[in-house]
This record gives sequence, C-alpha cells and structure tokens, in this order.
Amino acid sequence: MRRKCACQHHGHGPHMCEEMGFSAGDYLTAVILRELSKSPMHGYELYEKIMNAQYYPFKHDQSVIYSALRKLNSHGLVSYSVQEGNGGLRKVYKTTEEGLHYLDELRKYIYSLKRAFELFLQE
Repeated sequence: MRRKCACQHHGHGPHMCEEMGFSAGDYLTAVILRELSKSPMHGYELYEKIMNAQYYPFKHDQSVIYSALRKLNSHGLVSYSVQEGNGGLRKVYKTTEEGLHYLDELRKYIYSLKRAFELFLQE
C-alpha cells in the first residue's frame, strides 16, 4: 500500500503517484491482485503460487501475504467469503472491481518502469 505524499490525490483506492516512486510492496500488491483476478483462492494457496512464480523474485514469510490481504481487503481491492476446507473454515479471496481497476493502473506503471529499465540496461 502506498504512503502519503504532497500531491492532491482524490481518487478511489490506495494512493499512487509518480512522486512517491514504486516499491517491492507495490509489486506484491500487483502480484496478489493479478493472481486473485485469475481465480479466487485461500491465503496459503496464494502464498504458494506467489513464492513459486518466476516473475516474482522476492521471498516472504506467509505472514507478509496475509497482512497484505488484510490491507487490500480494508481498501476494498479484494473481498473474501468463508468456505469450508480441509481442516475447517477458511477465507477465499477474490479481486473486486475496484481491485481490477487498481491492478490496471499498477500494470501501466510497471510497464513504464520496464521501459525505463530497458533503456538503463542498454547503456
């Protein structure tokens, strides 16, 4: 999730502007939203997918994923339903419409960073 800056952001969802830069946490947010937009899943399943994804080079404890899910839920970017699973009840998360919109914004920003990194690596 984004920290505060001096701009006058009045949009919905978490704040994002170029003035603030981009962090590994922002990338994790994008990855979570991306995976949940493909199919709903519970926290541990999401953790395993992310930790095994070739496009995500960072390694985290499960608690980081669960904490991010709570924050994304509080911002309305993901929602969950409680379902019965192996060993009891569990939360199954999915990306909301607002989450899909935010993911689209993050993808555009990541793409602009990709272009900048490619230029940097050419020299």
